[in-house]
Amino acid sequence: MPSVIDAHAHFLPGSLVTALRSRSDAPDIRTDSNGGESFGIYRTRMPYGRTYDALDVRLARMDELGVDRQILSLPGLFGIDSRPVSQALPLVRAFNDGVADLVRKHPDRFSGIAALPLADLDAAQEEYRRARGDLGLSGLILPGDTFVSVAAAERVRPLFELAATIGGLIFVHPGPLPDETGSAVDAPAPHTDSVVHRRVTVDIQNRMTEVMVTLALTDFLAPYPSVPVQVANLGGSLPFVIERMDHVYALRNPEAPPPSLSLRSLYVDAASLGPRAIALAAEVYGADRVLFGSDYPIFDDGRCLDAVRQTRLSPDARALIAGGNAARMLTQT
Repeated sequence: MPSVIDAHAHFLPGSLVTALRSRSDAPDIRTDSNGGESFGIYRTRMPYGRTYDALDVRLARMDELGVDRQILSLPGLFGIDSRPVSQALPLVRAFNDGVADLVRKHPDRFSGIAALPLADLDAAQEEYRRARGDLGLSGLILPGDTFVSVAAAERVRPLFELAATIGGLIFVHPGPLPDETGSAVDAPAPHTDSVVHRRVTVDIQNRMTEVMVTLALTDFLAPYPSVPVQVANLGGSLPFVIERMDHVYALRNPEAPPPSLSLRSLYVDAASLGPRAIALAAEVYGADRVLFGSDYPIFDDGRCLDAVRQTRLSPDARALIAGGNAARMLTQT
């Protein structure tokens, strides 16, 4: 049976949970008046539960769905790695140490990628060297807002250069820049001005589309052909608008090759998207560049896996997306 690898799954080691419970402002974990717990994260609060940190719950769920492996990362939208370095460094080290310990104990079920203190690039590079050399992690995660332009992306170029030297994949996930984080803000009622659609879907997908323009349609990545780059959420809305990009170029820049034929090869994961979107992404990027991802436990991993299985793609293409592509990506790290 083909392997199933969830390339976009999040985890909070116990030491990080303890540290977050001790904080008085975001990012934090707080108990409410009803005894429930919630995260204070970038821009909002959200429920917290055992699915984030309980290994028994996670393994049982993976077995139930037939997921062979998860690639574990810090939840990027929480803004933990974008806090001032004095706050971020102990938190990301707790994450990296905890995930590395989990990978050592269950090497056949988990891989892990490092979180870094992004407000200080020297400290970030030092932590990545530790994560690769001492902990054996498979890569690093960066916030999507870093790539809203090539100029903004230049700030993290040293991390790409380091990954090209010592190895590892780079996972670009929705998340804020270091100067964008602040205290958590309670979200308005879900149906007030359709805020859930605007903030949780449209805003995030728009930002990830800009990420793809920077990484797939410029020369930023040209010096790093050996570094696998994974972009979350199918690269935003790029598959839907790429034909418009071609049309614009045909009218305004007819001597240049159309963007659809100029896409730099990246991996994109299908976290939270449906079968029609996955099929379109496979058509645009190639079925060999799309990964199964769930954004577990924030999204429903069963629904995400069903989306891969329900696409109109061939069985061979579905097998690549379910796990074959992620297995290949991990060998490149």
